[in-house]
Order: sequence, then structure tokens, then C-alpha cells
Amino acid sequence: MLSDKQKSVLKKVVSVIFQVSIIGYLFYQLYEIGLAEIIQSVPEEILFYVLFIPNYFSLPLTEILIYRISWKFDWKKAFPIFIQKKVLNTDVVGYSGEFFLFHWAKTKLGIPTKEALNVIKDNIILSSLASTFITLLLLYYFLVQGFINLDDLFGGINTTRWLTIAVVVLVLSFVAYYFRNILISLNFKDSVKIFFVHSSRIVLINVIQILQWKVAEPSIDLNIWFSLSAIQILTSRIPFLPSRDVLFVSLALEATSMVELSKGVLVGILTANLVMKRIFNIGSYAIASLYKSRYPVVNPNEKIPDI
Repeated sequence: MLSDKQKSVLKKVVSVIFQVSIIGYLFYQLYEIGLAEIIQSVPEEILFYVLFIPNYFSLPLTEILIYRISWKFDWKKAFPIFIQKKVLNTDVVGYSGEFFLFHWAKTKLGIPTKEALNVIKDNIILSSLASTFITLLLLYYFLVQGFINLDDLFGGINTTRWLTIAVVVLVLSFVAYYFRNILISLNFKDSVKIFFVHSSRIVLINVIQILQWKVAEPSIDLNIWFSLSAIQILTSRIPFLPSRDVLFVSLALEATSMVELSKGVLVGILTANLVMKRIFNIGSYAIASLYKSRYPVVNPNEKIPDI
């Protein structure tokens, strides 16, 4: 049997190995993109890179607001945790960040296992509902405004299949509503707050994303960027998939022949975002790991400052 001191040392060693492995994996992904080959085609407009910053940090900041509805913690001390959660979900495996958050809530905040699981589960469900709802609204808006053409994106799907998809969505929505009290343990007021925060963030990041692309290449018609945004929205809904943004870039490049967009231009714009995400993920994850070790959130009873 290991002594308490040996267990403590072992936990620290495993933690360091885990952190280094994640950072190493992110460096590998950056290498796979081929930074040297695309450096000449990246956008030169400074505003393009400025707009990337609020998009990148929107998720951890809104999740801090959301989880503070149920848990008490200092947002400045917890910020590194939500940065690491974001990186794990986007570049490792979907929902791995939730397991990481669960462990943190139990060990650092002293949240009981059942409560921690329920809060995280509720947030996942409400996030998915908000994302699906806003996705459908945005796609509907893109369609009625003529920004995207379904035949371009889904030419092989006939009317019968569309009706089938619509019926399935309606049935699932009805089932989710009927069993809402079983699925979600949060009260109605808190659920509405969380749903609103998620919905607002999704709208904001899509607006910023389209604006960022337009700034990079003003000569390209806006409806093309809306079409690519629709593809990004759809790929973001695929669960348990690492590096969904890489899949989006691949699909977007395949779609260039349909929208008559130069692949060279698109490669520069999309891969610039891809590279920036990897660089930010490496830097933010490494800094978050160091900051977290210096300023651990260990006292759930301390006086919590307001945001």
C-alpha cells in the first residue's frame, strides 16, 4: 500500500505527464497543419486577428457565468480550469473537458458527486438545446434571405427525406419537453438563464466569425461566407469528434467548387484561424496549467468576489 505522501507524489507525476502530453499533442496538430506552407496566404488585415480573440475566449467566460449559478468559486482563479476544459473538448475528445471539470469540482470545490454530475449534465443538455435551437434559427434565416442554397449543400436529399428529418426533430423535441423534469434537475429560472447565455454566445460567435471572414476578403460575396458558416454550424454539432474545426476546413475546401471560390484564398483565411486556435490552445493551456498550480481553488467556503 502506498503512503499518503507517495500517493500525493504519484498524483502530481500523473498530472504533469497528462499536461505535457496534451501540450505535445497540440504541437503535433500544429505541425500537421503545415504552418510554413500556408504562411504566405494568410490574411494581412489586423482586424481579422483582433476579431479572433473574443471568439476564442467567449466559451470559457460564458461557462464561468453559467457554473457560478450553481457553484461558488472565484472566477479569476477558476478561469484556467475553463480554458483547459475548452482545449480538451476541442482538440482531444468531445466531453473530455466535462470529465476534467467534474474532477475539479469534486476535489477543489468539494461538490458532492451527484450534484456535480447533475449540474454538468444539465449544462450539457441546455447547451445542446440552445445550440440546436439557434442553429435552426440561423439556418432558417440564411435560407429565407437567400444567403445559402440547400441544393448546394445537400443536393442529394429529396423532399421525402427532408420531411422525415423534420418529423424526427419534432418527435425528439416533444420527448425532450415531456421528460424535461427528469432530464434537467435545475429549476426553471436557472435553466432559462443558462439557455439564454448559451444562445447569446452562439449568435455572437457566428456574427463575429462571418465578419472576420468578410474583413479578410471583402471582395467575396457575403452569401458565400454565410454558406460556409452553415457548414461550420453543422459540423460543430457532431459529438465525440476531436478537432471538429479541421473537419470543417476540409468540408469547406470541398465546397469551393460549388460556390466558385478560389481555394488559395480560402486556404489562407481558414487555416489562419486553424493555426491561431492551435497556437492559442498551446499557450493558454500551458499558462493555465502554471497559473492553476500557483492559485488553486481549494476553499469552497471562502468569500467569493462578484464578477
